[in-house]
Amino acid sequence: MFANWLLVSVSIGYIGLLFLIAHLGGKYRNKLEAKQQTIIYALSLGVYCTSWGFLGTTAQAANHSFTFLSVYLAPIVLFVFAWPFIQRIIKTSLKLKITSIADLLSARFGKSQTLAIIITLVALIGTMPYIALQLKAIVNSYQILQETQDLPIWQIGLVVSIILAVFTIIFGIRTIDITERHPGVMIAIAFESLVKLIAFLLVGLFVSFIIYDSPMDIWELSKDQFDIEKQFEFSNLFGLFGMLIIVMSAFLCLPRQFQVMFVEIKDKKTSGMARWVLPVYLLIFGFFAAVLGLAGNLNYGSSLAADAYVLFLPALDGQVWLSLFAFLGAVSAASSMVIVSTIALSTMLSNEIVFPVMFNFSRQKQQDFNHFQLQLLFIRKTLVLLVIFLSYGLLLVSPPDALSSLGEVAFGAIAQIGPALFVAFYWRRATLSGVLAGIICGFTIWTVFNLIPQLGIYAHPLENTDLPKTTVITLIGLLINVIALWLVSLGTRQSIREQMQSEFFYKDRKKIKWSLPTQPKVDIVELELLVARFIGEEKATKCFEKFHSMNQTKDNKKFNEAILFHAENTLARVLGSASAKLVTSLAISSRGMAFDQVAKLVEDNSTQQLEFSRTVLQSAIENVSEGISVIDSELKLVAWNKQYLDIFSYPEAFIYIGCPISQLIHFNLSQQGYFAKDIDLRVKKRIQYIMEGSRHNTEYKLKNGKNIRIEGSPIPGGGFVMIFSDITQYRQTEEVLKEENTDLESRVQFRTAELEQANKELALANHELIQAQTKAEQAHVKKSQYLKACSHDLLQPLSAARLFSSAISLSPRVSNEEREQIKKIDNSL
Repeated sequence: MFANWLLVSVSIGYIGLLFLIAHLGGKYRNKLEAKQQTIIYALSLGVYCTSWGFLGTTAQAANHSFTFLSVYLAPIVLFVFAWPFIQRIIKTSLKLKITSIADLLSARFGKSQTLAIIITLVALIGTMPYIALQLKAIVNSYQILQETQDLPIWQIGLVVSIILAVFTIIFGIRTIDITERHPGVMIAIAFESLVKLIAFLLVGLFVSFIIYDSPMDIWELSKDQFDIEKQFEFSNLFGLFGMLIIVMSAFLCLPRQFQVMFVEIKDKKTSGMARWVLPVYLLIFGFFAAVLGLAGNLNYGSSLAADAYVLFLPALDGQVWLSLFAFLGAVSAASSMVIVSTIALSTMLSNEIVFPVMFNFSRQKQQDFNHFQLQLLFIRKTLVLLVIFLSYGLLLVSPPDALSSLGEVAFGAIAQIGPALFVAFYWRRATLSGVLAGIICGFTIWTVFNLIPQLGIYAHPLENTDLPKTTVITLIGLLINVIALWLVSLGTRQSIREQMQSEFFYKDRKKIKWSLPTQPKVDIVELELLVARFIGEEKATKCFEKFHSMNQTKDNKKFNEAILFHAENTLARVLGSASAKLVTSLAISSRGMAFDQVAKLVEDNSTQQLEFSRTVLQSAIENVSEGISVIDSELKLVAWNKQYLDIFSYPEAFIYIGCPISQLIHFNLSQQGYFAKDIDLRVKKRIQYIMEGSRHNTEYKLKNGKNIRIEGSPIPGGGFVMIFSDITQYRQTEEVLKEENTDLESRVQFRTAELEQANKELALANHELIQAQTKAEQAHVKKSQYLKACSHDLLQPLSAARLFSSAISLSPRVSNEEREQIKKIDNSL
């Protein structure tokens, strides 16, 4: 249908787009708003719809088998009716920082390594066929759509496997994070979920309303090809409801689904929208899977593999672009499942199997974090390649079969973990032994009667029956799983660690006060031995002697209540109130557990906590810039960091736990030439400071030029903490600042003198200016007076001439002509 270069170009372009989205998503993950994270989380749950949902369920509908509806109905039922259960899992996973389904169940049942390993193996074996199914879907889709068959299946599958492995390693195994979250990958998965939804929806709408008039038109035309009453026969109904139970048991335990639902989530509030988005998402797929299956059967029948109906139906009307888009949808459905499943499985395999084994057999137990990080990253990258290429090998050796059968088989394996997940939150009496027995029995039945026959090694035991064979065997396995879990749990007892861990999985209960039987039996001797186990025999003896001296009551019940309360308070100072309450509660309960066993278990737990605290403390002091040394009450060195060693350059093997502090002080002072004469006196003086618990603060310069400040502080209960700060750079900076300050002062004085001289010159100039202004004003006055005098002198003759001319013009002797001349003279004047 399509030229090979076009399919390759589109595939490479789409893969490049995924790489870009994952890169940008990881880079700008902190800029995402809460609403955007909610949408991404809801869409990422669409990873549930794999190539089986995109292509395989359509093939089942084409074969007139509607059991595929259970695949979509089961998650909808869980999200609508079991939402509080899902919220409890989210809350517990966030609280305990759970990284996988194996980690969750292991944490519930006493942090059992055995249980974690078994669940990891079940998840691996159950998921590998499903990954092989996705690889097969991509390979088959590519082969069907290409014009010329240039490459064999194994080569296409190899290329696809390498590309998916590279993407997973680059974006899924980039760093070590305690929460195992991969924001860039999740954004890419959400994008793929959107692509496959749009592709499937467009093909469904195109077939329903362009090729045909409506879905009802397709239904009417298909009625003649299958018997509706047959769908309600016992075998079909059994398959429908049986598959519903299997998928409900498996849905939350699928490694990919658990990863996106419970590991990648950052906040419980983020899940709100997903409760309705996923059911709508699945309803769209479920509805159009039936429509496309029936339409494909009407148009292609057996001339084309039913798995390819979704890809070829748009071509009926010449819309080959839609077939190409459907191909991208199928690739999205398959690749997203492979990527997320591989990330989840690599995490489970490394955390639960590979790294614990390596750590147990490693000679070097204490390694720096960088070395540990590189080692763990390398292990996970190797495991990604292992998982993908094991699935690729399964693709090559498995017989050519429909996609739907492999998908159903894979569901059956993961479903065996479902009962354990349910009882982990809803049955307090479930024990580790019961869970192990249930999973092992159910998974063994699935392997022997479903997986191996599916690989073609021998025939299925229900081959010749009308019942859905894989569904029946899986249900039998689930039934035996539940029965074994129930019976073994009733016959065994939880360990103390199981009881302690179970408290994280149930709602908080009110604290129960002491409630002793009417005639309690408390062995005072064993109780004293129990307390002595944690505080020492001498202190325990004094503690109980003090109690007996203060309590002389003859009431047996009150006496026992008082002594238990006294023992609990004493232990609380060492173990904490919760552990002390647990020890005393178990000690007086009728569980057949000796005081010695109780003490041993709690002691082991406390030892682990102390070891953890010591490790954290050592990591803390190693990551400060100052040198630190800790001295006990006997004036011996008990702790130090690398910076302390670097400052004083101690000889090899000179420092050890229990080293006398006087030896260290003597060595430190001997390195300073100016202390050579009175070293012993100064050593005694400093020892005296430490013994008195006096704070002190000194500073001196080493031979190598370093300036060291020493601060000593006493520890409550005895001991001393010494902090050695390298202040060489500070002192050098101080000297530079002093020099700069001196230079600045001289420059200020010089500038001040210049300014004073300038002020004097300015004052003189101002004085001269005032004098000049005064002279100018005087000149102006004189000028005005002169002009006034000139004006008077000039106007007086003119006025006299005018008066004379006026007088002449009035004379009768003057003729008219003369009078006119005189008038002109007067006007001119």
